[in-house]
Amino acid sequence: MFSKSLLLWPAVALASVTIEDPSDVIDPKWWAADNAIIPDYNIPFVEVQPSDIVATHNVKGKAASADHTTWYATANDSSVLLVSEKGSFKGSYITFEKRGYSSNLDDASFWGFNAAINVANASTAVFDHINVTVHNGAAGVYAYGTDTVVNVTNSWLYSSGPVSHGLYASGNGTIYGSNLEVYSGGYRSSSFSGDSPAGYVYVKDSVAHSSGIGSATFYALGSIDASNVVSVSEKGPVIFADGAQAATLVDCDCTAGLLGGVAMFSSQIRNDADSPATLNLTNTKFTTTGKTMPGLWFGNLIGQVTLNNAELNTDSGILVVANYSQITQDFDYYASYEDNSSLKPAEITVSVSESNLVGDLVAYNGSSISWALTKHSTWTGAAYSGYAKSTFDVSLDATSQWTLTADTTVQNFTDSLRTLKNVHSGGFTLYYNSTVSTWLGGKTVHLPGGGKARPISLTSSRVHRNTQSWRI
Repeated sequence: MFSKSLLLWPAVALASVTIEDPSDVIDPKWWAADNAIIPDYNIPFVEVQPSDIVATHNVKGKAASADHTTWYATANDSSVLLVSEKGSFKGSYITFEKRGYSSNLDDASFWGFNAAINVANASTAVFDHINVTVHNGAAGVYAYGTDTVVNVTNSWLYSSGPVSHGLYASGNGTIYGSNLEVYSGGYRSSSFSGDSPAGYVYVKDSVAHSSGIGSATFYALGSIDASNVVSVSEKGPVIFADGAQAATLVDCDCTAGLLGGVAMFSSQIRNDADSPATLNLTNTKFTTTGKTMPGLWFGNLIGQVTLNNAELNTDSGILVVANYSQITQDFDYYASYEDNSSLKPAEITVSVSESNLVGDLVAYNGSSISWALTKHSTWTGAAYSGYAKSTFDVSLDATSQWTLTADTTVQNFTDSLRTLKNVHSGGFTLYYNSTVSTWLGGKTVHLPGGGKARPISLTSSRVHRNTQSWRI
């Protein structure tokens, strides 16, 4: 159970409501031993889909349906329902209860072993008003393979143990979910997940709650598309993504308790600029509760971000971090050069419209942040570079304003007004690179509020160090 503001807009809430999720019905402490299991992924990966998936109910290469019944599976490495080989299934008002452990968590992650519902190999399934309860570590609804499509509506999903994602798509499978209540209590068990090589998850009008370490609301390996989702990730980000993935959230209100509101990075080679990771937040609010957690965190990644009527509320006062970094398997800190010498700096472009944002931009180890304010946006904050020279580009259109909260250095500074009247200095200095921001003519210019815009050369760019260690 968690509370959310009754009115997302305006920013000042008039009241609050209590939102229920499946953990209010099944107390997670009853399954504390499951949720304490730390998965071991140091095992051989099976490259080919196994053919021996076991299920209590099998729909193989045919059409079937069921309603108003209860189905069980209790054996390890077994599913309640398997739909495979271009089969189809329609189920309504069904209770699926799954117990029994997964002996191989890679098989559970990538092939759906032990999932309550496993739909695979160009099969389809439609579910409405189902109750899926999973104990000991298993996904709720799993979809695998190209042309596999699953629809789940008006349903309730509870899970305990590792790899216990609510909706879980892999191998280019697709899941659509609406009017869902989802709780996952295990380690690295997100509410809505896509996995290798890609999963496509579409969720709307739903409530999600995850409580395990590293468990996000959305795990993006492929794409996530969500609208009107209210969520809390107690020990994970709202969005966790590895590589050049895509996430779009509209009309969502989400809270994160670990890493950041968004944690997007590459655990392998950094992606190319022509295939960036993308993040789009529209009419959406992210809240981060940790004292060092940024709203958006990026490492070893090239990414494009769009914030339209978005709100980032952070206890840390940090909006965006870009770093030469990745996240460890144990989710205990952001890894650095000492952990992986093949990392590269993050290069992040953020386009802001119709938004009022308060907080700082922080770039480490040669990373860069390009920050553009458009369509009546405001930003109150500064930019800091840490541990090595990083760069910031800032642009303002004629309708947007920036209020400085500290001395800040930018490379390419653009002001559509070309008067600097929309930069409120508060007595601070805006240092600009005179060889890039040539329109200022290399002059020192007085800013509203008593500060100044001063030129610097490329070689003498000032570095404002932030001593935060960024351990989680």
